[in-house]
Amino acid sequence: MKKKKLQKKIESLKEQIEDHKEKIRLEKQNSFPNEGCIIHWDKEIIAFEQQIEKAVKKLEGK
Repeated sequence: MKKKKLQKKIESLKEQIEDHKEKIRLEKQNSFPNEGCIIHWDKEIIAFEQQIEKAVKKLEGK
């Protein structure tokens, strides 16, 4: 992957992480938060962070 494409991917993943953190924050404000959704979003955040790590390693290798 080219450097510019990797950087764009990293930025996109960071935006998705922020979106998920906001979803979690809003869900926790509900009277009866849906714990299943919160767990799912947490798992996705972890996956996004792992993808960012891989992309950064590729960037460093170039």
